[in-house]
Amino acid sequence: MRPYSTSSYLCSMEKREYIHGYTEKEQNRLIEQGRILSEFVFDRLDFSDTEKLLEVGSGVGAQTAILLEQNPDLFITGLEIETLQIEKARAFFSSLPYAESRYEFIQGDASDKKIRLKNDYDAVLFIWVLEHVVEPMAVLDNVKRFVRQGGKIFAVEVFHSSLHLYPHCPNAMLFWKNSIEYQKSIKGDADVGHRMGNLLHDAGLKDIKIAPYPMQFGKYARKKRAKMLDYWTNLMASAVPNMLKAGFTTAELWKKAEREMMALQNNDEAVFYYSFVTVEATV
Repeated sequence: MRPYSTSSYLCSMEKREYIHGYTEKEQNRLIEQGRILSEFVFDRLDFSDTEKLLEVGSGVGAQTAILLEQNPDLFITGLEIETLQIEKARAFFSSLPYAESRYEFIQGDASDKKIRLKNDYDAVLFIWVLEHVVEPMAVLDNVKRFVRQGGKIFAVEVFHSSLHLYPHCPNAMLFWKNSIEYQKSIKGDADVGHRMGNLLHDAGLKDIKIAPYPMQFGKYARKKRAKMLDYWTNLMASAVPNMLKAGFTTAELWKKAEREMMALQNNDEAVFYYSFVTVEATV
């Protein structure tokens, strides 16, 4: 049931429902997101033994660009299901001379057993992807066949229920809770990070390592707190149009939530806490 509507809501696989949508504004937000989160996302990922990387759900190439800049010997194949994202990625990469001849973007469904890719990748990488996948097990089981024996599966995934704001922001937290429920209604899982270990185990992978990554910023880290609160407000805002259409929020609730987020920026006692999950396993 929708929090704000009693009419039925059907998820269409053909339409590939996505909580944030595919507008140009959202695509640009994803590129900025890559820059903002890079110091945390890549902190525990070691690509020193990786030359050929398959990035599943490469989107607009936000993470791809950072990876190529940080790892000069890396070649990345981006596998993305949405053609609009691939078009944006190719346009974005046309302005990145350091990435020339070191990437390719392929349109395809990572769960499709008929998809044909090379089978000698050193590693597969997922970043903020499996939360949007209807059957993450099917994806993991399918893509592991493209990794050489002894290669790695890396994933950085969300655990949205871990968000905590101080002082308490009832409207922002209600909006956030509803966004988690909305994602569930379109067959996603905004808390997939906490079950990644089980998924990797069931996919037949070994040497599974799980590392929760807490981000906690208060007055002792004012710049990072301000940056994260601003980022999180924009993240929430990006879901508003689709949540409104689907009946999972109201314009009034969002306005109240936005005001609370802005108030945190002006409160030196404010604390931001969120924990995502980084995992790796061996094929």
